[in-house]
Amino acid sequence: MAAITWSRASEDEPRSAPAAKRARGGALAGGRSIRLALVLLLAPVAPATGQGVIAPLPANANAWIEDPCLPDSTDDWGWTRYDLHGIRIRVPPGVRQVKYPSVDELRFRFGSASLRLRLHRNATSLFAEQYTPQRTRHHCWGDVGGLLAEAISLGGGGWYGFAARWPDADRGEWLAAVITGTRVADVTWLRRSLFTIVFPDERR
Repeated sequence: MAAITWSRASEDEPRSAPAAKRARGGALAGGRSIRLALVLLLAPVAPATGQGVIAPLPANANAWIEDPCLPDSTDDWGWTRYDLHGIRIRVPPGVRQVKYPSVDELRFRFGSASLRLRLHRNATSLFAEQYTPQRTRHHCWGDVGGLLAEAISLGGGGWYGFAARWPDADRGEWLAAVITGTRVADVTWLRRSLFTIVFPDERR
């Protein structure tokens, strides 16, 4: 029987250039794959629309919790438009209107979150109900939808929210919006609608 002899290359013996290049390339590719997986795991998850499409959200999508007046750049092409007297708003795909027996209020629902938008002389009370020490996280004045507004971020105990009110939004009447939900991504998605609002003075 013939003997089989195994020869082990010396550890000091350099690898051939192609082999070393392949080894380095494999290591780099592996490192890139790991880093990509970590990025995907840590990236903010956008809510799925009703059409099964994952809508992209910016990396700082939830920063409005610390800064309620933080603007949101919104591309509302293809969004559904609704009118509330002289005010117009657009909502993204997947958001459904909830019927409400008042011509002064619009209501919407997305996932765990709901949005109330009210235009009336007493609409400021809708905001005031939310603006309490127990519910309010942060408060500010800023431009929301092209008009100066008072805004607050809400939350506590597993829920999140946002509220805003605009004085003299339409012929002396107040506009107020309140969003609440158990998933911050759903609240964020509805909040983006408020930056599509067109007030009567902005129409051409």
